[in-house]
Amino acid sequence: MLKLLIPISLMFVSLFWKTNPADNAPIPLDPTKSYTLPTLAKNNKGEVVLYWTEKDPQNTVSLYFSTSKDGKTFGEKKLVFADAGLGNGRLMRPKLLFKKNGDIVAVFSYRAGGATPPREQRPAAASHDHGNHGAQAAPQQAPQARPKRSSEIRFSVSKDGGSSWTSPTSVDADTSKLIRGFFDAVVLPNDEIAVAYLKDVKGSTKHEERDLRLAVSKNGVFQAERLIDPVVCDCCNISMVVDESGALHMVYRDNNNDVRDMAHIVSKDNGMTFSAPKILYNDKWEIKGCPHSGATSAATKTEQYITWFSGTRNGQSGIRLTNSSGNLLRVLDASAKNASIAADAKTAVWVWEQTSEAGTTSVFYSKVINGKLFDIQSVKNSINGQNASSLAHNGEVFIAYEVVTADKKTALALQTVD
Repeated sequence: MLKLLIPISLMFVSLFWKTNPADNAPIPLDPTKSYTLPTLAKNNKGEVVLYWTEKDPQNTVSLYFSTSKDGKTFGEKKLVFADAGLGNGRLMRPKLLFKKNGDIVAVFSYRAGGATPPREQRPAAASHDHGNHGAQAAPQQAPQARPKRSSEIRFSVSKDGGSSWTSPTSVDADTSKLIRGFFDAVVLPNDEIAVAYLKDVKGSTKHEERDLRLAVSKNGVFQAERLIDPVVCDCCNISMVVDESGALHMVYRDNNNDVRDMAHIVSKDNGMTFSAPKILYNDKWEIKGCPHSGATSAATKTEQYITWFSGTRNGQSGIRLTNSSGNLLRVLDASAKNASIAADAKTAVWVWEQTSEAGTTSVFYSKVINGKLFDIQSVKNSINGQNASSLAHNGEVFIAYEVVTADKKTALALQTVD
C-alpha cells in the first residue's frame, strides 16, 4: 500500500507544497527556486532525516535538512550552508553524517567563484550590424583564456543539532588548483569520518585523468590524503558503506585499458589499509570515455548490495544489482536509470527512475529482505519523478524524489510504503 505524505506538516510546508486534490499535482510554494537531491538518512538518535538543496534565481545553492521521529511529521528546516559554489550535481550529492557523539558533519563539493552567472549578468556578445554602415563597429575583444577548473571537497561541523556550523574547510590540505569530486563520505566505527574522492593527476596531459584518494579524520581533523588507486575511471561517483562487522567497503569504477567495471576493496582497520581491488562483476565493458555513472551500495546485517549501470554488449546492458560476492540478482531494462539503494538491519530498498514510451519518468522500487529480491513496484503518483533516495525505518520504507514541474524547475516529494 502506498501512502502519500504531502503535505508533511504545517511546520514543514515551507519545504514541500500544498497539494491540489483534483489531480494531486505539486504546487511549489516558491516557484522561483529549484528543489533538488532529496536524501534520506537516520541520525544518531534513530530519527529520520531528510536533506536537500535549493537554488534561487541568483544561483545561490542552499543545503537544508529537517528531522522527523516517525518519517511523517517533520520539524522546521535548518540551513547548513549557502553559496553559489556549493555543488549539487547528481554525481556529487552533499552528505550529512551523524556521529555517535552527536556531532553532525556536512560534506560537499565546492567550486570557488561559484557557478555560471545568470544570463542577464553575462557580457553581451558583440553584434555585427550589416544594415547600419555609418556606425563604427565596436572593437572585438580578444578571446579570454579558459580559467583552469578547480573544485574542493569541504566539510562543516555542527555540535548543537544543526543550529550553527563551522566555516567549511577542505578535506585536502593540497592547495593546487585541481578538480576533486565524485566523492562519498561515511562515519567509521571509531566515530571518525572517511572521505573518498577522485582527484586530478598533477601534470597530466590528458583531457581527464584522475586517481582515487582517501582522507580520514583524527580527533575531528582530516589527516593527509592517501592514494588508493592510481588509475580509475575519471568521472564516476564512488560508494562507501560500513558493514555490521565494522569493515569499510569501497566500490568504484576501475579503468583497465578502457575496460570500466566496478572494483571492490575492503578495509578492516578504519581505512588505514585496504584489500587488493577485486572486480565485482566481470562485464568487461570497454568504452573510450567515462560513463558518468557510478555505484551506490548499502549493507544489511548479513549482506551488502551494490547497484550500478553497465553498457556491456553481452546482452545484459543496463542497471544491475549484485551482492558483495558479485552474484547478479537482477538487470533492469534500458528504460531504467539513476538507481540507488539503502538498507536497515534486514531490508534493502532499491529505487530508480524509469522512462515511459511518452518520455516521462516515474519512480520504481524493489525490496530485498533476508536476501530475497521482491517484485518491482511503481511509486504511486510519481510521474516526472527523478533522482530518488530511500530509507527503511521501523518496518516502513520512505522514498524521496524530485518532481519536474511544468516550468522545468524541480520540487520534492516524499512517500512511504507500508
